[in-house]
Amino acid sequence: MLLFYPKPYSQETLLSFIYRVAREHEMSNLDWIFELIEEKFSIKVAPERVNWLMGDELKSIAEFLGITFGEAEKLTVYHHFERNHIEVRKESKNNWFLYKKTRFCPLCLKQGGYQRKSWINCHSIICVEHNIMLLDNCNRCFNIQNAKSIILDECAICNNKLSNSPINSNFPNKFIEYQRILNQILEKNQLLSLNAWIEDPATFLVALDFLTLWAVKMIPIEEFSIPKYKMNFKGNILERNHLRNYRTVEQAACIYSYVFNILNNWPGEFKEFIKKAEKHNDEAFRSFIKYGIPRIINTPLWEISKSFTNYLAIEKGNLTGNQYLRSDEVKFLYPKFNGSITNSSLIKSKKISILNCNLTVVNKKELASFMNQFENSYTKEELREIWGTSAKATFSILNDGHIKGAFWFKSGSAYNWVIPKSSLSYFEKKVKQGSLKTIDNPTSFNEAVGWISPDKAHLLIRNILKGSIKYAYDSNEFSELILDKRNLYFQIRDEIFKSSEKTEVISFRDISFLLGIKKSDIQYWIKSGRFGEFGHDGTNVIPFQNFIDFQDRFITTLELAIKLNLQIKQVIKKYTLGKLISISGPQMNDGKRLLFLREQ
Repeated sequence: MLLFYPKPYSQETLLSFIYRVAREHEMSNLDWIFELIEEKFSIKVAPERVNWLMGDELKSIAEFLGITFGEAEKLTVYHHFERNHIEVRKESKNNWFLYKKTRFCPLCLKQGGYQRKSWINCHSIICVEHNIMLLDNCNRCFNIQNAKSIILDECAICNNKLSNSPINSNFPNKFIEYQRILNQILEKNQLLSLNAWIEDPATFLVALDFLTLWAVKMIPIEEFSIPKYKMNFKGNILERNHLRNYRTVEQAACIYSYVFNILNNWPGEFKEFIKKAEKHNDEAFRSFIKYGIPRIINTPLWEISKSFTNYLAIEKGNLTGNQYLRSDEVKFLYPKFNGSITNSSLIKSKKISILNCNLTVVNKKELASFMNQFENSYTKEELREIWGTSAKATFSILNDGHIKGAFWFKSGSAYNWVIPKSSLSYFEKKVKQGSLKTIDNPTSFNEAVGWISPDKAHLLIRNILKGSIKYAYDSNEFSELILDKRNLYFQIRDEIFKSSEKTEVISFRDISFLLGIKKSDIQYWIKSGRFGEFGHDGTNVIPFQNFIDFQDRFITTLELAIKLNLQIKQVIKKYTLGKLISISGPQMNDGKRLLFLREQ
């Protein structure tokens, strides 16, 4: 149990508060307080994890310290990640707050020994209260400090008094401006005005580290040093492809002031940054183009990608204006299209090569103007859903040009269709105008398509629009349009005959439709000689003349039903009663289908 309960200071860290409570209870070893916590709540917490606590562990710590859960939460750093919707994958390697180490202001320590949250912020460089640079190590032994050292005001290695450390008040004014923005984010989660596209704290922090990461990869390190103020950027702040959790104050001051200048003078300084990067490191710059830029499309950092595109268009493509898009950005602005539309003849585009990276750019205004013509449009997939038709049938109808203004562009092997809504409405209205109330031999559109083949769906539409096929259109779904089956048969038969006369062959699929038989029946009648003699090459076609000769001699069950306007079962019943005589079929051990002589 604690004897008394101090209160935390504004912007103090939770670890600092725990150590301060231990010091005010005159514990000779400040870490003993963690033994008391473990004894009371059976939780063992490493000091470096304290500032990252959440949930039940944090509730127990708050109860032990005599503060509310809400007060404890504000002392942690997760509080900042949650309100800015920033994800932390590994606490010890995060980009935002130091995990074990700390910075400090000697003058603040003289006023009162506690750790400010800004001191463990990876981006912090200045104490704006005293206008001096923060320190992160002992000036005597150069040991890097931690929270306990701050509370004790002494170096853990050499016991040097940290508040007596020499101070540095010689630094650029932009350091103060930069630090004030950081402090405003930490204290109030507000962002002071910076540029036109960074509007919230999370975007500023993410943009700061995104450009910092690529800057240290692509720019000569001497560019970050500030000789006038005797500040030299040295050492490595990268861990593989990420920023290290710990950067020295001098490293942070050099690199973040460099990137802050880019953000604060956007887009002019960004353009200069890209020029330097292109000249310095080919491999890193190619990686930036291939992996860095594409990952920020459709994120709060998209403006960086757009500015890079403008640089390509103007500096490398010799284009005018400042509003361009790359092909990989198009689909995020216009979901109906993907980047391949910029490679089609529909859109004027420019191919640009930079360091063996081939990119396509398009004028944003021209693209927007083009898209405005088709903003009220459907894709083929959406039309299929509206109509209830198959992919092949829908393609057949579209490809026959029945919907005015519909067009396609190719992406790989796929056809991407754009169908204006107004044209579709006009088309459907036109179809409804010829609708009848009743149909004698009804079959649905989809059943008809399955019967004649999806590839011939356009033939149905042609004859519907010509008035050659009787139909009723009472449903909203095109697939439920009711057709006259007998009428349909004769019209499609004529279409097939016209086509086959030109090619001089007829396909098995068309024969199946016309005769009402299967492929195996066709093959059987070829072998039995009923389709006459011809050199069959294994393809699914036979000479059209042979088919005509067959029809002159024979007639199938389906043809009889259509000719006599009967149901197929009625034709079979006549055969069973002996009114029709078949010359083939199962009973004669001659194939599986009934076949009659036409002369009957």
